[in-house]
Amino acid sequence: MKIYGREHMARRTILIIDDVEFNRRAAEGVLRDEYDLIQAGSAKEALAILESTVPDLILLDIVMPEMDGYEAIGVIKSKNAWKGIPVIFLTGNSDTVSEVRGLDLGAADFITKPFVAAVMKRRIKTQLELYDYEHHLEELVDEKVKEIEKMQDLLSVGFAELVECRDGVTGGHIKNTSIYFTAFINELRKVPKYKNDLTEDFVRSAIRSAPLHDIGKIAISDDVLRKASPLDNDEFDYMKSHTVIGGQTFRKIRNQVMDNYFISTAEEMALYHHERWNGKGYPYGLSGEEIPLSARIMSIVDVYDALTSKRPYKEPYSHEKSMAIIVEGRGQFFDPDLVDEFIKISPIISECLKQKEKLRQDYMGETRVYE
Repeated sequence: MKIYGREHMARRTILIIDDVEFNRRAAEGVLRDEYDLIQAGSAKEALAILESTVPDLILLDIVMPEMDGYEAIGVIKSKNAWKGIPVIFLTGNSDTVSEVRGLDLGAADFITKPFVAAVMKRRIKTQLELYDYEHHLEELVDEKVKEIEKMQDLLSVGFAELVECRDGVTGGHIKNTSIYFTAFINELRKVPKYKNDLTEDFVRSAIRSAPLHDIGKIAISDDVLRKASPLDNDEFDYMKSHTVIGGQTFRKIRNQVMDNYFISTAEEMALYHHERWNGKGYPYGLSGEEIPLSARIMSIVDVYDALTSKRPYKEPYSHEKSMAIIVEGRGQFFDPDLVDEFIKISPIISECLKQKEKLRQDYMGETRVYE
């Protein structure tokens, strides 16, 4: 391997892969004044170089022993870290079949040997300019996505705070459950059983939706919502309607905004977080895995916060007593496997409980997805 011009760190780097030294030196003679060059005499050597050095462009010979250019580009394009690198094939053939095969495999262009200096420079410059343009577009898209997600975060917290302003009894509940939910779902991501379901997109949407699970309470009248004593049967039946109201709210939005994972997850959580594993919950009496996973997770942390929080009719229960009550509901109220996982992270949840006042102040609805 030879590296040229590395003192010019602002220059672009090109990896030349060709088993014939004469061809590599010919390319070097054309390009070394404008680019930093790395030479590899085989595809195997080039792949080893790519493990530590990612060039801006690759010149790849097609006919090589052991691994030819077609095989090499297949490996390069299969790796996330390398697949965006423009690859220009070097070839002594100009037949259409070879070019089509190379383009199908992801080649950006072809340069025919022997090299014509002006043509080589122009083709390389064109591909680097295209790469820069595409990269800039990707950055713009990423920035726009972040702006949208930030807006969703602020809306989630804003609506949650609006509900809490009306609810003088369970103040802090929405943010508390969001804190416990975030801690729980991030730990569940590490459990093999949930690996396929808890994708990064799912977790991000679920965490962002968590503050909105009780949004339907905004339609409940103050004399019921702010009642300082236990609800009677009629009042409780009326309070139950907050799940349907919340679900309908998000369904209306979803019907106008297609393919919005965040809204779909918010709808599920608002509508089903009071369903029970044994089918005796509300509003629809779903049971077992009929209940969406996000709602099954929320139901546990929702009850945990209710147990550990002060109410006009009760003092807060300890973490230990609250965990014991949740275990009693295993397989009845709650998904038994989720309860087992919740108990395993008892120290984490206990620490969240101890720090909840501070965490509530810091909480801005950001999607804290941890590895």
